[in-house]
Amino acid sequence: MIGRKYAHFSVKHPWIHRFNLLVALMIFAVSCYELLANENLWYGLGTLFTFVLLLVFASASEFKRKYLSHE
Repeated sequence: MIGRKYAHFSVKHPWIHRFNLLVALMIFAVSCYELLANENLWYGLGTLFTFVLLLVFASASEFKRKYLSHE
């Protein structure tokens, strides 16, 4: 459900979608660095958040490929 809504959003606003991807990548990079540098498991929540976003992006991509293609 959320993947379908995000698919429509990413088609209407591609630059915001790219910014969201960049933010997710930055959160993952910072979380991994902090997790390795400080050895504090609280920074693992950032990687967990990134994996949740990855699931949303993947389901949106699949929905776009199936139903929103411009062929």
